[in-house]
Amino acid sequence: MNQIDKSNYFRGILLLSGKDNRISQEEQNFIDNLGEKLGFEKSFRRTAINSFFQNQYISNDPPLFSSQQIARSFLYDGILLITNDDKINQNEVDWLNKVAETNGINENWLYEMLDFTKKNKLNPTELIPLSLEEIL
Repeated sequence: MNQIDKSNYFRGILLLSGKDNRISQEEQNFIDNLGEKLGFEKSFRRTAINSFFQNQYISNDPPLFSSQQIARSFLYDGILLITNDDKINQNEVDWLNKVAETNGINENWLYEMLDFTKKNKLNPTELIPLSLEEIL
């Protein structure tokens, strides 16, 4: 994965986490773990998370990745993030749908993965490396 994709991945997960106007401690841990896997320094990760709502320079555009494999990995990680607290916000789902559309991924795939994840109560802290490490 190139540096632009890594940056878009991290930015996209940050944006997704803020779609419900808060970033819980569990979400912060998820983002921090993901950022570490992407190779970002701890101080950068913490600053990005802590200053997210004040940072007016973060583009709200859905990330466009260099491959559908990376986009699917991102969407899966995004699904893990939004299903973590059993309170799925429609803004989060809508934004993931925009990411899928931007990257040419059929929305049916997104909703099938979302349903599968909800039904199986998958633990994101155990699964985060599975999707991302396949493409790094």
